[in-house]
Amino acid sequence: MTGLRRAAIAEALTLLALVGFAVPLKYSFGVPIAVSIVGPIHGLAFIVFFSFAIRSWAEELINANRVSRLIVGAFISMGGFINERWLRQPQTETGFQ
Repeated sequence: MTGLRRAAIAEALTLLALVGFAVPLKYSFGVPIAVSIVGPIHGLAFIVFFSFAIRSWAEELINANRVSRLIVGAFISMGGFINERWLRQPQTETGFQ
C-alpha cells in the first residue's frame, strides 16, 4: 500500500507543477517547453498511480468502489493529496473504512 500512497503523492505533485508552473510559463511568458517537459512526467506519474490502484484491487487490498474513488480523485485538482490522506486510514478486512 505504500507504493500506492507514494504514487498518489507523485501524481498530485506533478499535476501541481504542470498547472501551477508549466502552464503559466507557456501562456504568460511564451515558454512552451515547460509543458513539453512537465506534461509527459505527469502523464507517467498518472499511469504509475493508475497501475498501482488496479494492482491493489487485483490483490484484493482495496475493493472496486475504492479504486473508482481513487481514480476520480486523481482527476480532481489536488485530489491526489486527498487520496493519500485517505490511504493512510487503517484497513479493515473488507478494505478501507
